[in-house]
Amino acid sequence: MAYTVRRTTAEEWREFRELRLEALLDSPTNYGQTHENALAHPDELWQERARDNAGSHVQAFYVAVDDATGKLVGMWGVMPHFTRPATHIVIGVYVRPEARGTDVARRLNQASIDFAKTTESKELMLLVRDDNDRGRRFYEREGFVLTGGSEPHNLDPSHDLLEMRYPAFR
Repeated sequence: MAYTVRRTTAEEWREFRELRLEALLDSPTNYGQTHENALAHPDELWQERARDNAGSHVQAFYVAVDDATGKLVGMWGVMPHFTRPATHIVIGVYVRPEARGTDVARRLNQASIDFAKTTESKELMLLVRDDNDRGRRFYEREGFVLTGGSEPHNLDPSHDLLEMRYPAFR
């Protein structure tokens, strides 16, 4: 299958919402939000997020689109870190099962890195759940390294989120 990786558009907020909700059902422990919480968001919030992600100079979401069907099969976001100045964080990572094992994740990751490099941030990092070995190994192959930092998972404090940074960022 062939896939196109591109930045989200404001007009596809419904498709993006569907993908995000699917991600929260597929991997509920990998995100900081529950499916129920996201499902309760009004359409206006989804539309606002879509506009921000499509047009902002400091944050972006990228999607992979199946060229044959036009269906979104993956998403990857990057935005300013919530509390750390001059740092961007990778967020909202998901690839649908039918596109796993392809180059979709690698291409979405690279698109997000490339976008973050257009900002004034000095560092790029992410958080990965301590029991998400597959995700951590992927990020390591892509050049991220564990920093030794961690924080409790907000939805499940029995697990930590491990901090990884991308040393080749700047």
